Amino acid sequence: MELRELVSFYHVARLRSVSKAARRLELGQPTVTTHLRKLEDEFAITLFDRIKRPIQLTSDGAAFLELVSPIVQAVDVLKTQMDYSEGRGAFVVGAYPDLVMHHLPRAIQPFRARYPDVRIRLTARSYTSLIQLVKAGEVDLAVCSPPPSDDPSLEFKGLFQSNVVLITPPDHVLLQTHPVQLHDIAKYPLILSGPESLTRHRVEQALKSHGLTWEVVLAVDSTESIKRYVEIGMGVAITSDFTLHPEDHHKLGVVRLDHIFPSSYIGVCTLKGKFLGRSVRNFIDTMNDEMQGFHAEVWDWPDGQDNLAALAGATPATP
Repeated sequence: MELRELVSFYHVARLRSVSKAARRLELGQPTVTTHLRKLEDEFAITLFDRIKRPIQLTSDGAAFLELVSPIVQAVDVLKTQMDYSEGRGAFVVGAYPDLVMHHLPRAIQPFRARYPDVRIRLTARSYTSLIQLVKAGEVDLAVCSPPPSDDPSLEFKGLFQSNVVLITPPDHVLLQTHPVQLHDIAKYPLILSGPESLTRHRVEQALKSHGLTWEVVLAVDSTESIKRYVEIGMGVAITSDFTLHPEDHHKLGVVRLDHIFPSSYIGVCTLKGKFLGRSVRNFIDTMNDEMQGFHAEVWDWPDGQDNLAALAGATPATP
């Protein structure tokens, strides 16, 4: 006996019609008939008098309906409650500040249009803080770079590729250097993210491995602040390409650093084994639909294409 067989019987008995029950359940009429026959075979009873029209319950069928009704009704209540949880509730999303400002709105807007009563709370943090918040269960999910490969407690699903880039004032001499190497960059004042930034960690590890010295003139987690101080000539910065947007086109020079830093991914990080409600899973699905395969606009800029062409013949260097 299967639950779907009991559900089919319940609706046939209430509607006194196999065809009406099939339409209600969005099943084929032969499927509903098969469900009824399986029940009759299993319990060795006849549930309906099929000669009369509309069909009538037999005495055994009436007794069976009395027993089955509470089960099917309880299932209907359960489905209603689950639908309620899908359309209600609250969850917490952590992400990099730039993702909160520029990228998450493209997922949040359609999600809220579909589920207006679900409350989303956002928290903007750097990489290390986000990983800690996920592990502590204080956020339901984080949109960030992949977690450490040696941490089995976290799961990650990539959304789009991220590349490391150098940004400079528009007329900076480094824009004419092909290919730009770390020793070229280290000659200039650096503007980097805060110490919890994964990109900063990668940059400093690469500089150290090459035995280089460098000067950090500004450390700030706001990429908008980083871009502003690069624009006014305070220094050059190494950041991720997803932080660059069309409005930056005429303010900054950009050089892709694929030959120094391998590309990575931005995606959804969750705690393995943590229960994710239906609203959270729906939000992850929406992000996957809206953000999967995002391509940084910077590479559509003429200057960006020139830099890519210049890097095409570059000899890869090991950070």
